[in-house]
Amino acid sequence: MQEMQQPPEYAAVCHILAAPVLRRRTAPYVLEDDFDWEGLLGEAETMSGGERLLVKLAAELWNAEKTTGIWEIPRRLDAENFIRVIEALYLCRGWAVAVAVAVSWDESAEDIAA
Repeated sequence: MQEMQQPPEYAAVCHILAAPVLRRRTAPYVLEDDFDWEGLLGEAETMSGGERLLVKLAAELWNAEKTTGIWEIPRRLDAENFIRVIEALYLCRGWAVAVAVAVSWDESAEDIAA
């Protein structure tokens, strides 16, 4: 039997949906090669705003349809889930390991841009 190769978006979406705040509720909708988006979005209706945003971001990565604003990521997610979304973006690029980037307050804008 030939093993199915998933696109990197599959790993990225799984990473978001496996967030500790979500995994218990999203696991039944994660399929071997796809996702039950109708079920996931229905389940998300009773989630908190941040949890619902994670599901919407996962759907956007999978379906390539704009449903959220990038402004929501830093403003509506807590630190742990913000990092999870950034890691998912790395996975979406096919990069196996996400590199955490820390910026200290004493760095100037010129240092960061360089």
